Amino acid sequence: MANYVYRARSVRGELVVGEGEAENVRELAIKLRGMSLYPVRIEEKKVSSFLTMSLTKKEGTGGKVKLKDLTIFTRQFATMINAGLSLSTSLTVLSEQTESKALKNIIKEVQKMVDEGSSLSDAFEQFPNVFSKLYTNMVRAAEASGTLDETLERLAVTLEKQEELRGKLKSAMTYPITILVISLAVTFGLLFFLVPTFADMFQSMDAPLPAPTAFLLGLSNILRENFLVVALVIVALVVVVMRLIKNPKIKEKLDALLLKIPVFGPIIQKNAVVSFTTTLAAQVRTGVPILEALQLAGQTIGNSVFRKAIDDTRIRVREGERIAPPLKESKVFPAMVIHMISIGEESGSLEQMLTKITEFYEKEVANAIESLTSLIEPIMLVFLGGLVGGVLISLYLPIFTMFQYIK
Repeated sequence: MANYVYRARSVRGELVVGEGEAENVRELAIKLRGMSLYPVRIEEKKVSSFLTMSLTKKEGTGGKVKLKDLTIFTRQFATMINAGLSLSTSLTVLSEQTESKALKNIIKEVQKMVDEGSSLSDAFEQFPNVFSKLYTNMVRAAEASGTLDETLERLAVTLEKQEELRGKLKSAMTYPITILVISLAVTFGLLFFLVPTFADMFQSMDAPLPAPTAFLLGLSNILRENFLVVALVIVALVVVVMRLIKNPKIKEKLDALLLKIPVFGPIIQKNAVVSFTTTLAAQVRTGVPILEALQLAGQTIGNSVFRKAIDDTRIRVREGERIAPPLKESKVFPAMVIHMISIGEESGSLEQMLTKITEFYEKEVANAIESLTSLIEPIMLVFLGGLVGGVLISLYLPIFTMFQYIK
């Protein structure tokens, strides 16, 4: 008897995934039909070991798929479907030309499932780390309406905008992070190598050391004599902080605090608005029910305060209310957003209004990031100069004091 993993469809067309024992594939297929299940795919279950895991990792079958690679795949897939190519042919071509090994293997798996009778959306659903619920649901709605090429094109545009926004945020944060790392490296270098040199000289002086110099010498001694302990404490603090951030209650308070921080708060708010309106507009356009659309829109937002506001709105909408009033009561969405959504609901043009909101706030986010970049650069330079300059001034203060004693 061998173990097999199977995918089958029920009488209602629902996809069923499971395992079973049989002498061969044919025997398991007969068993499944006896259970009113129609096999889509049956394959022998492989026993994983350290060797197979190592080989898999070396061959590149695992790994993370970058947003850029997924965007290119979606754009090219839309073009091929629009040109009249079949799903199987399109997936074959895409698997051959994609540069990402991880995505290449996933496309091959999707193609096998499609060739065996599975729908494209069901195949995508088997890889939730690559194809989000929003992606899968939009493809499923497109398959039902026959607008797969248009939907893939819209998804590509959405992914491109997300990639562009992430790129701007990364570029904005690269400079301050680099300056911070350099500042810490220079400071540690001074404390480990320069300060001890001055310490020997200060010991031969009878004059009392100024408070900043005494503090600096004490800090240098602690770091040099207990370096491993200090390193372990820093690592432990980082681990504790990361775990605390994952706690839902603490994360909600932290997200609320971030919204109140000058400069950063408005960027987070505008970015959340863009994520919400983009996702909701895409779902409304493809005919997804509004309750499900709101749920998916909430899941795309990283800030828990906005997610809670959207979840509360979904509950109120399920009870018969419109979208705008609950969003207004949450007091986290800008007044313009509430007003335009209200107009869209009343006039039956919700999708168009959501699109206009997205376009407006995308520009607002881009402008805010540029302003943040221009503001951070001088601040970080002052921080670096103040940190290094403070260390040097603290070291030279006793020399000035010594001159006073000589006089």
